Amino acid sequence: LMSLLEQVNSTPTDQRENDESVNLYIAMRRLVQVHPDRERILEHLDDLGYKEPKAEHTDEESATGAIKIESRDRVESLLDELLKDEERDHRTTEFADAFHRLLTTGQREKAIEVTSRLFDLLDSSDSDLRQKALALLVVAVNTLQPVTDEAVMASVTREIAYRVRDKKETYEYSELIWRLFQKCLTEKGYNYLIEVTDAMATRRLVDSDVTVYDSMAVKKVFESINQSDVVDQLVSELLTAEHDETARLKALLVSIGSEEVALALSSIISHPVRSVRQQALKILAEMGKPSLKICTRILVNDAYFERDPARHELPDNRWYVVRNAIFVLGLLGDPQGVTPLRLRLSDPDVRVRREIVSSLEKIGGEDALDCLVFMAEDTVREIRESCIIAIGLIGSADTVPLLIDLVRRTNEETLKAVAALGKLGGDDAKTFLGSLLENEQELSKLAGGRVSKEDIRVAVVRALGQIGDKQAIDKIKEFQAGQSAAQSLFFKKSPVNKAIAEILSRH
Repeated sequence: LMSLLEQVNSTPTDQRENDESVNLYIAMRRLVQVHPDRERILEHLDDLGYKEPKAEHTDEESATGAIKIESRDRVESLLDELLKDEERDHRTTEFADAFHRLLTTGQREKAIEVTSRLFDLLDSSDSDLRQKALALLVVAVNTLQPVTDEAVMASVTREIAYRVRDKKETYEYSELIWRLFQKCLTEKGYNYLIEVTDAMATRRLVDSDVTVYDSMAVKKVFESINQSDVVDQLVSELLTAEHDETARLKALLVSIGSEEVALALSSIISHPVRSVRQQALKILAEMGKPSLKICTRILVNDAYFERDPARHELPDNRWYVVRNAIFVLGLLGDPQGVTPLRLRLSDPDVRVRREIVSSLEKIGGEDALDCLVFMAEDTVREIRESCIIAIGLIGSADTVPLLIDLVRRTNEETLKAVAALGKLGGDDAKTFLGSLLENEQELSKLAGGRVSKEDIRVAVVRALGQIGDKQAIDKIKEFQAGQSAAQSLFFKKSPVNKAIAEILSRH
């Protein structure tokens, strides 16, 4: 065809009517109409220039047109007979052949019309008629090829998704959807399934860790989908899929959103290929409660925390699983995620504690703050600092007394704690910060020989400046006014006075 097309394009326009190569090209192009890949072939040919001129006779008058008419009539006749016939099973093969003929002769609109008619019959109050329509729809779905019959496949999935979303499905839909799912799994037509599973997900409610469905058909389909062999197939595809296919698989797995999917994904969160790990973590982060349950199982399982008695660190094969489970809990942001994290606050592996701090910061809330205050007394300075910074970021004025008590008891990370108090604000914070400027004895105690009193005063002034209300600024002014003339003269350019001048210039 390509070779003939080149000859046609090289033939002058006024000579094409009787040119042999043109006539041969037109004849072969018409034969393409019954080829399974007709759409792609014709698309490429049309892009290259010459198109067949309109014939004087109608399509129905041609040999191809006669085949199309015969195919349409045959499908209509069989459809009418099978919907009335009590002994229909032996004739479904005939319907399959006739429907396939529609597809191979390029009659997509007619195929869509047939499936739409059958969908309408699924709404019938006659259960026997519904069963007949279901049987024929299953035959039609099994005939479709996701690659070549895109328009019909898209129409079928839209019909199903529409009826499921609008709660118009009957129990018979469970078998139809499952057959469609099996077909698309075999042909890797995942894009068709996303719309259906998204619609099904709207009929599912997770409440108090209990999953409830308001549709028995949807519940049955999800039970079939969540079989281990199906889920394992979808997850294993992530390991080798191309970029576009990976995106479709991700969307599909999220919409399925089951514990079975989360469990299968948890098996690859420590995969040696970084892109695979990232995809698994992204999907888990979007799945909500199922991911929460699976990650919780990991963290409460002592087997994941076994290690050589002589070492604090977890072995790599366990560390990567534990790290990513903690990471996912942070991404989920569910307050229930604090409970499994609390179990490991004192784990000997500093990497585990570091990840927990990060996740607690993301989760937030009162329980997370309690854990951070506890961890702020960690033996490792890095952990202590991270905890105090996190408290300053996610805490509130109500958290201030806990933080003040921590600073007074431990004398650790005083500068970080003062900065955090500036972020938290509130009357308790202003009172405590003001007392540090005035009380030389308490200032010395908090310095504890670890930092200079001057550094603490600078931090206090900046914290009050960050609070920035009249009461806070007045405390700075009172401290400035309380300096003796000698202090004002000799320490005019000290870090504290520079900080005071900078803040007061803004107020």
